[in-house]
Amino acid sequence: MSTPAATPTWRLVEPPRADLLDAAEAWAYRGVAALERAVGLADLGHDDLAPRAVDLLVGDRHQEHARHHRLVAVDGEVTRGVPRVVGHGELVLPVSDNRHLAVVRIAVLPSHRGQGIGSAIADRLRRVALTECRATVFAEVELAAEPPADAPDAVPPREGPGHVSADLPGMRFARRAGLGLEIVARRSVLDVPLPDDVVDRFVADAAARAGDGYRLHTWQDPAPERWVDQLAALEHSLSEDEPNGGLALEAERWDGARIRLEEAKRAESGRTGLVTVAEHVATGTLAGMTLLAWDDDRPELTEQDSTVVLAGHRGHRLGMLLKAVNLREHTRLRPAARRISTWNNETNAPMLAINVALGFRPAGGSAELQAPLADVVPLSRG
Repeated sequence: MSTPAATPTWRLVEPPRADLLDAAEAWAYRGVAALERAVGLADLGHDDLAPRAVDLLVGDRHQEHARHHRLVAVDGEVTRGVPRVVGHGELVLPVSDNRHLAVVRIAVLPSHRGQGIGSAIADRLRRVALTECRATVFAEVELAAEPPADAPDAVPPREGPGHVSADLPGMRFARRAGLGLEIVARRSVLDVPLPDDVVDRFVADAAARAGDGYRLHTWQDPAPERWVDQLAALEHSLSEDEPNGGLALEAERWDGARIRLEEAKRAESGRTGLVTVAEHVATGTLAGMTLLAWDDDRPELTEQDSTVVLAGHRGHRLGMLLKAVNLREHTRLRPAARRISTWNNETNAPMLAINVALGFRPAGGSAELQAPLADVVPLSRG
């Protein structure tokens, strides 16, 4: 006689959306943020990658370019009328471009893993993606460090360098669902502040190579109106040119309105963007840009975001010049910062070389995984 399965102590909920963090309906944003912090500390040793509650709220508020479908698992523990979030799943459905994609994020408290929470979330999100007629599932699994290539559990990607441990909880889960490792992305961290003479030397050396053909401009959000459309063209070029291995990604569609929307989202979430651009003097057009961004309530952390140089202007060390000038201004504006975090695909050797030259050190990364939605395996027992 078989033993009846234990009744789960958790349940899945589609959480409400809220306009303000102090609203009663915002309980899930706060709960998911706490969960993501706990997961980051347990799996990575830090919470630098954990979204804040306000990031989740602003993401749900602005769905002009991607729709968000969110699920949470709550257990029986209730504090001041608010249930505890023990699992979280998000399905992001791009609508301006990449309409074939279903981007999935699933996180479960370490104390609640092995209870079927992640599987139940994955299967619910899979059914939504099928209803939305998506063709490809994309997911990321963050890692604290890459294993040695000769480690017995090291999994190589289908393209490019890097390895990921097959024993990571997220990797075991993703591979069981049928997702394959396409490429590895490297997270790098620069310890700051750098000595003034070091940054000045980077600027001087790169400027000497670039010559008088380029003029640099630096600002904090928002961008001057004259540059907005050209910034959009640069962002489009970045998404078009970045080496992504076999990932089924198409170029993103950018225009001036999308630039302004991203600035508005940063402002609403208490985030500041610092931009440096290179103007080609002869034509008055932008040849490249770089963006640093930080949260007002995370004084030690800054993120290096987009950096791009148009193909016709490469070979002049503009990438290094842009980053070094922006870094120098960042030091002036944000002296309390202690680390700058950035991401690059391991296949993007030119940008990795610039970061290494600046002093960025490897600090983990992520497995970039995908599968045809039709091949994704249902995981729930029921």
